[in-house]
Parts: sequence; C-alpha cells; structure tokens
Amino acid sequence: MKINKLVIKNYKLIRDVVIPLNPEINIFVGENDAGKSSILEALSILTTGKLNGIALERQLKANLFNSTTRQEYIDAVGKGQTPAPPQIVFEAYFEDDLILKGSNNTLSEDAVGINVTIKIADNNTAIYQKMLNAGDVTDIPIELYTVDYHYFNGGPVSFRYGPFKSVFIDTTRKEYVGIINQFVSESITENLSPEQLRDLAIAYNRSRREFHEDDTVKTLNNAVKSVIQGRSVSLGLREDDVEAWKKQLSIVVDDVPFEHLGFGTQNTLKIELALRNADVQANVVLMEEPENNLSFTNMARLVGHVSSSTGKQVFISTHSSYIANKLSLENVILVKDGDVTSYKKLPDDTKKYFIKLPGYDTLRFVLASKAILVEGPTDDLIIQRAYKDKYGKLPHEDGVDIIVVDSLAFKHYCDIALLMGKRIVVVTDNDGDVKKNIQEKYEGYLGKKELTFYYEENAEFNTIEPSVLAVNCENGQPVEQFKRIISSENCYSLKSRDYDGVLEFMTKNKTEWAFRVFEAEESIKYPEYIQKVIAHYDEHH
Repeated sequence: MKINKLVIKNYKLIRDVVIPLNPEINIFVGENDAGKSSILEALSILTTGKLNGIALERQLKANLFNSTTRQEYIDAVGKGQTPAPPQIVFEAYFEDDLILKGSNNTLSEDAVGINVTIKIADNNTAIYQKMLNAGDVTDIPIELYTVDYHYFNGGPVSFRYGPFKSVFIDTTRKEYVGIINQFVSESITENLSPEQLRDLAIAYNRSRREFHEDDTVKTLNNAVKSVIQGRSVSLGLREDDVEAWKKQLSIVVDDVPFEHLGFGTQNTLKIELALRNADVQANVVLMEEPENNLSFTNMARLVGHVSSSTGKQVFISTHSSYIANKLSLENVILVKDGDVTSYKKLPDDTKKYFIKLPGYDTLRFVLASKAILVEGPTDDLIIQRAYKDKYGKLPHEDGVDIIVVDSLAFKHYCDIALLMGKRIVVVTDNDGDVKKNIQEKYEGYLGKKELTFYYEENAEFNTIEPSVLAVNCENGQPVEQFKRIISSENCYSLKSRDYDGVLEFMTKNKTEWAFRVFEAEESIKYPEYIQKVIAHYDEHH
C-alpha cells in the first residue's frame, strides 16, 4: 500500500501544502529550515501516531503551530476578536482498503486515507469560549487541545493494526538504544531455544552472586556497615527481573564496543540495522539526511540498498547530490519556504544523464539563489576575479554561485532551471563556430526568459584564452603587465614571449594562468562577454 498524496496544514514551517508523492522513492531537498524535516515528521505521525518516538498527544505545544498562523491568532485575540482556534492537520491519501473510503478530509474528496488533527477537544469548546470572553487567552490554549485520529470514512485509527508500518532513520541524532536493543532481542529470540535462554539467565544470576561473595566487596561492606547508628548497612547490586541479563547485552564490532566506535561507523550500522528491520517489518521507510558522516563507499552502499528495496515506499531528506542523482532526479521534491516542486516532468534523457554521472552537484545548483554555470575552473577563476575587480568582493558574498559543469551537461541543467522557473546564466565557449556550437546547439533554449547565454561572439577566439589575451594586447602583442601577472611568482618567465608564445602557455596551462590572475595584486582587462556576465545580476536584480 502506497501513500499517493500528503496534506499538511499549520505545522511548523508549513502553512498549507498538498504534496503528490511517488510510489517508491521520494527525495526531499531544500535549504535548512525549508520544511523537509517537518514533512518527514508528518509522515511519521500519520503512520505511527508518534513524533520522535513518543505519542503525539503527549507532546502538544504551541510551537508546533506554524509561526504565521500562531501570530495571526494572537493578533486577532489581542484586538478583541473571537477567532476560531487554529488546527494542525495531517492527511495521507492512499489506495486499496475501500472499506476505509469516505470524504471526511480537508479536500472533500471521496478517497481512502488517514486524518490526524490537533484541535480543541469537543468537551473543551465551552471552556474556550468562557476563557476568550474573560480575556484569559493570549496565545493558543494548548491545554485545551487533543489529537483526533480517523480514517476518511470516519472510523477510528489503530496504528498497531493500521495499513502502514514505518521505520524512521535519523542520522542527525545520536540515538541508538532502540535499534540496538531490538537487534539484540531479535538475535536472542531467533537463535536460542527456551532451554538456552534459561541457562543464560542462570549464568547471569550466578555471576551476580559471585560478585557479592568477592573479598573486595566484603571489605567494602565491612567499612560501611556501621555508617547508620543502630542499623547494619551494606552495598549490593540492584534486584533485577528474570530477563535483566538481556539489557546488559550490546553490540561489539571487531572487538570494539558500539559506543566507542566513530560516529560515522555508528551511523552506518544504525542504517544497516534499521533497514534490516524494515526489510521484514516496515512498508514505509523515513530517512533524515542519511549521508551524515558516511564515506563515499558507504553512501554508495546505502543508495544500492534503497534502490533494491521492493514493496516499500521510501522518503528521504538530503543535501547530497549523489543520493539525489543516483536515485533519479524524477524522485526529487524541492521544498522551499514550506512549498514544494516536483521534478517528475524533467526530460527522460536529463534524468538518465545524472543517474549515470551522479557526481554533478545538482543540489548546489537547485538551492543557489543566483547561479552562473561555467565550463571549467579557468572560467570560474576569471569571472570571480573580474567580479571582485568591479564590486570589491567575491561573487559568493553577494549570493552568486559559480558552478563548474561539463559543457555536455549545460542542456540538462537548463532543463532543471526551466522546470523550476529558475533564472540562470550560462557561460560557454564558441569552439570556433558560433552558429553550430551556440545557435544550433542551444536551439530551443536561447530566448527563454529563465536562461541567459554569454559567449565570445568572435569565432576566432574559440575559448577563453585567446579571448582574454586579445583584450590585453597592444599593436597585436601582449602588454607587459599581463605577461608579468601570468608569469611564475618572482620570475618574469613570459617576458620574452610574443603573442603566439603567451597563447601557447595559456592553452597548455589553463588553470595555472587563471589562478595567477585571481591571486595577482594588479588587474587585467576582461572580454566584453565576461563583463556582461559580472554585470548580469546587477542589471537583473
């Protein structure tokens, strides 16, 4: 059974959103405080009735409400108005189990689903009105609230016997006890007979008795027996139940106790054990930033495990481009300011491209407020220095992100930008033929309001090297200042070189000459198209 739609109202960072979901993998991406965690928490509440492992009704606080909704309520009360108390609503829409079908949902659809609503308890309505009239309400009166769980047909929800069993893997927290204890308990149950369990309990109790009979313990008790006048005092182990020995067991990996392992290794084991449990018990898997403290190899293993999962619906929040690319961008849902955008409509070739080459930093591009795409580090360094020469600071200080991508990927990034309605800049070489390599190559992209292409219009200057060199020449030869800047530090190595010699050096040492320009105290001149690039966001602010 799969959740096909999620509704969240007035919960934390989310005011009101309807999220269509993918049947297998859903990847939530966005900046910090965009609402990704709120979505995972909503899914946990709808599938378990719990928030962070504790029953929701035991955690009701006013700060669960969306801050804007809460403030509007407070303002209305402060003005003497009598506003309806706000509610938090979670809804999961799914298929099958037609017996649960009904229209008791916020969308008034005849559908199958679960509704969880945090609201004023019915038997507290009169009390609320009395408090409101008396001026005793200054904030959301959470003490009058309750949680209502019902299916869309109006029937009550029992999560123990409900349609969903979920596991929540949160690598941002050092909470392992539940997963470790479950693994220990299941290992004991699956591998030991009742007789063996009895023998271990006997052995554990024998060791406790031996502790009390130890000479050192007796010496200790002789020392403390008279500390309370008229009474005999001794120290002993606390009384335990018959299965207490199980609580003393933990995991030891390569002779190292679990609690002494590095955080990254702990996270890897935590994920492995949780997914192992999910394989048998869960049909919904929730993962919060699974890339935390994972090496590339372990992250690749994790992606492989998720990809091979069958019969499960997986929900992941991540900042990792590798995870998003490898699990397909069509499964990405961008979360921004509590709203969402699905990437399902991306062209198939773009989705396949990033699956095959998952190293591209697509999420950096997605999350950048102002993005400039360039072909290589040479373009990156020169544009950064040109920007600094004009504005006195580097682009990132103004929120401008220069992202190096292979020119073959430009179209695919443009597809993402068009889907998002995101305005971007593309800086590319003409490779000696403007018509073929610009006009024809990017036909269908040129002229789009979201996309601005900058390039050298003179086909004789096929890459950035001859283009930069040309504007730093006089009478056809490089000026001394330019040759000095791109020469080796403390060594005027290019002093005797003419135009062809300098161009040869720049072509063979692309990143090196650009880095020297970037680091130099003096400045060079920049081609017209580079000047347009650095002025772009100033003009389009």
